[in-house]
Amino acid sequence: MQREDADALAALGLSPEDLVALGLSQPATGDPSELVDLYLRRSKKMEDLTTLRKHLADAVRWARQEELQIRHVWFEQRSASKQHLRRDEFENAKAAVLAGRSQCLAVWKTDRLDRRGMGAVGTLLDELDRRRARLVSITEGLDSNKGGRIVFAILSERARDEAKDIALRVQTGLDSHRIIGRAPGGKPPYGVKHLGNGKVGPNPEEYPTARKIAEALLEGDAGTAIAHRMTSEGEKTRTGRHWSANAISRMAHSPLWAGLVPFRERQTDEYGNPLDKWGWKAEPLLDVEGKPVVCGTGVVSVTEWYAIKSLIASRTVRGIKRGHGVRSAGKILTGILRCPHCKVGLVSGGESYRCRTRMEGGETACPGARTSAARVDFAVGEMWVTHVSALEPEDPVLHEIGARWLAYQDPERAERKRHVVAALEDAERRLAELDDAYFVKGRMPEERYSRISSALDEQISSLQTELKELKRQTDLTPLLDGSLLAEAWHAATLADKRMLLRCAIDELVLLSSTGQGDRRPIHDRLRVKWVSVDAPSDTD
Repeated sequence: MQREDADALAALGLSPEDLVALGLSQPATGDPSELVDLYLRRSKKMEDLTTLRKHLADAVRWARQEELQIRHVWFEQRSASKQHLRRDEFENAKAAVLAGRSQCLAVWKTDRLDRRGMGAVGTLLDELDRRRARLVSITEGLDSNKGGRIVFAILSERARDEAKDIALRVQTGLDSHRIIGRAPGGKPPYGVKHLGNGKVGPNPEEYPTARKIAEALLEGDAGTAIAHRMTSEGEKTRTGRHWSANAISRMAHSPLWAGLVPFRERQTDEYGNPLDKWGWKAEPLLDVEGKPVVCGTGVVSVTEWYAIKSLIASRTVRGIKRGHGVRSAGKILTGILRCPHCKVGLVSGGESYRCRTRMEGGETACPGARTSAARVDFAVGEMWVTHVSALEPEDPVLHEIGARWLAYQDPERAERKRHVVAALEDAERRLAELDDAYFVKGRMPEERYSRISSALDEQISSLQTELKELKRQTDLTPLLDGSLLAEAWHAATLADKRMLLRCAIDELVLLSSTGQGDRRPIHDRLRVKWVSVDAPSDTD
């Protein structure tokens, strides 16, 4: 007859001879008062099982001295520093004792039991007392039936504090590794592999396909079209599935695809307590100077990665989501032209623009607005060329448009500017805190203040110089010639036209018609808010 815990004992690497020697080869029988459930835990799989077998031997020796039989050995791997984790085998061990299958729950040491502190352990002790059962810590010689409750409470709080210390040390180590250019664990995106020592590089087996996808994205192809092409060519993902637009988007947004260390945040519950879940922001980790931290070579260069992100963003209609990613804009004004009632961007339906709220919710949700796509596209294009070419060369509005256009044309530079601004603000904040600590509170020696403030002054000066260089305007000559501007507009791709409109227009609203067959010029139904020097810029 096999024991219930045969799998756990096998996982500990015990041979049949070892089980016989330990008295664990046959199921334990007897009154619950003569039985004990034993809970063993290790933090990592890489930990040596020899230590755990020693824990088990100590428990067997103790049980024989107490004239008890080990009914079940509960064994699992759970981190010691993550006190928020649920330990399933521990819960099963508690449930078995509380159900009366035995009257003793034994652990090798209190910190192997629970790291959630006095609250969790105290509740367990109350439940055990109610059932005339007990909790035993073998190496510490504690027995809850022999006055050990207070000591259990103290040791459980100590284990809880130790868990916080371990978590802090581990997180500090991980953060230190990332900032010096070491990639985090986990599976890298398709086309990239871990090389060891925290570095990444191209995966020879996946790189050709990944590079093919990257070049298609740089040419402006939509994710769906690329996925269909990959499928028709017989290409599969790493897991053997067909390519999808969603898979391509996730891969392309990963900083590791460009050999950059990704930035991630730990999620918390409603009270701010950490969970064992991490959220990726698809943003690179920045060093103290605001520069992305490199951890190797990816499928694309950093410049290509920023360009791909910008191209994907330019095709995306914000707010229009489907079951598989986001839908790309099919016409020039999709998502840019807005309904006068609900202020939601219009979507293209056939040969016209229609209010999305009206389409989805009916007339009750929104009266809506609708017009011919070809007519309004042509009118807005004319308005854009006329307005921009009429601006004077020294007009600050023209330079604001140029700055926005530069952000679209050179997304890496725009992103670098954003990073530098953030790093500069952080350095200035740290300098202000340093001055406060030295001049106001007097908590810092003069020598240390001078050394740190000098380093911060150099860092701030370097960031200010770089920011000044990044803010230099590009050549705006093409925007000052009406005929050249018109030619550029007509020759531009759909994505470029959408970018050019966003550079000059802050808001474009289609007013409602007076009824079917409204003969008013389309210009009379358009309310345009052009970019001004006071308008917030996407590049800021």
